[in-house]
Amino acid sequence: MIPAVKRVLAAAAALAVLAAGVLWFLPFELHVGLLKAGLRLGGAAPVTAGSLSAYERSTCVAGAPCRCVALVHGMGDTALTWNKLMLGGDGAPPPPAGVRVLAVNMPGTDGSAPSADYGIRAQSRVLRAALEARCPRWTVAGNSLGGWMAGWLAVDWPQGVERLVLVNAAGLTDPTEQALATARLLAAPTIPEMKAFSARAYAVPKPVPERAWPAVIASIRSRPTAAILAALTLDDVLDARLKDVKAETVVVWGASDRVLPAGFAGRFAKGIRGAKLVEIAACGHLPQQECPGPVARAVFGAP
Repeated sequence: MIPAVKRVLAAAAALAVLAAGVLWFLPFELHVGLLKAGLRLGGAAPVTAGSLSAYERSTCVAGAPCRCVALVHGMGDTALTWNKLMLGGDGAPPPPAGVRVLAVNMPGTDGSAPSADYGIRAQSRVLRAALEARCPRWTVAGNSLGGWMAGWLAVDWPQGVERLVLVNAAGLTDPTEQALATARLLAAPTIPEMKAFSARAYAVPKPVPERAWPAVIASIRSRPTAAILAALTLDDVLDARLKDVKAETVVVWGASDRVLPAGFAGRFAKGIRGAKLVEIAACGHLPQQECPGPVARAVFGAP
């Protein structure tokens, strides 16, 4: 490995370790700042894509083939959720050579312009505008609500989405209303509710000190979670449109997810022709954070 690359990776790894522990000692805002600094240090530059803020990391070389990969976060989350896929670490290899990775902040989140319409399909159109100007063909990976938007993007823009990776994705009808209950919780969370959400979202919940919770709540409330909840409609569910997904599809599912119904995994895999299902044991609703290795392999085809 080139010495300069070794130094960058070592620095990024050290900063990632520091960021993981700093929440115990320093304000939540500084924790987030260190995550952003770690991305920059690892070669992921802040960029603007259409109306969206994003982080972009490229391992492409002039004159050689370059594959474009978009990463889409869920409700109440940000592009930072993909830091381990952007840089590698915690069991995930770094992006292979010949890949341009774009982790976007959806409308109204972390510097992205707000939207007049927070409907799922409307947000997928904003995502398309952000991607279309940068690359003609994409692998699109989405987690939770981001998977729902990625699914619509694949339906509405088949010429632009060549691979689809659904990571514990929402977007199917749910008679149990488990998914809706989660959306309602994130629209106006309290500290007890967020503690309960964390317990359901992770196979092994991460300890968070009491002093950090107010800032966590304030951060989520600063995002358009309430507007997204208000815009949710049965017209946007994907059940009847899964057959229209033409992209090669991988459904990645953390089997310990207690945020969405477990049956969603099989329904996505069965409804999309040729879809492959990858279930990850002892992993929850946010596999890109809790067990990023299998997610990276699904997204990048990494060893």
